[in-house]
Amino acid sequence: MTRRQQRLLAIALLTAAGAALSTACAGAQPAPAGGFTRAAQKPSGSGVDVRYRVLDAPAVGKSTRVEIVFARINDSAGAMLKFSADAGLQLGSDSAPISLPAGEATTLTVTVVPREEGLAYLNVFTTQRGATSSTSIPIQTGAAAPASKKTGTGKLKDTPEGDRILSMPVK
Repeated sequence: MTRRQQRLLAIALLTAAGAALSTACAGAQPAPAGGFTRAAQKPSGSGVDVRYRVLDAPAVGKSTRVEIVFARINDSAGAMLKFSADAGLQLGSDSAPISLPAGEATTLTVTVVPREEGLAYLNVFTTQRGATSSTSIPIQTGAAAPASKKTGTGKLKDTPEGDRILSMPVK
C-alpha cells in the first residue's frame, strides 16, 4: 500500500467512525451557524492553520463530534497529524499519526466521549518541516466551574514572544 493510499484510508476511517457515531447522537444539539474557532499560532510552530468547532452538546457517556479543518500545508512532503485526549475524554478513533497532503485543506471529524463533567481537552499535534504545534480544543461537559477569585498574589507579565502570563508564587 502506498503512502497516499494509507493517508486516504486513515482519513476515510476517521470520517466513517465519526459518521457511525453521529447516528447514535441523533438528538444532540448542533453548534451555532458557522462557529469555527481558529487556533492561535506561534511563529516557531508548524504553520498549519487549524480551525475547529464542536458539533454536539457534550454529555457524559455520549459521543461528541469535533470538526477540524487543516490548511496551509505548504511543505511538499505534507504534514503529520496526531490526536490525544485528556483523562476526562475518550478518543473515539485510533490515535495513530495521519499524513495530510500538501497544498490541500483537509477536514476531519473526530469523535470524543466525555467520561465526566468538567472541562477536558482534545489535543491536536501538527508537524510540518520538522516543527510541531499543539492545539487544545476545549470540551466543556456540564456546567462550567465558577471562576476563582483573584487573590492579588499573581502578577501579569508579557513574554518576549508577546504572550501574557500570570506568574504566581508557589506556597
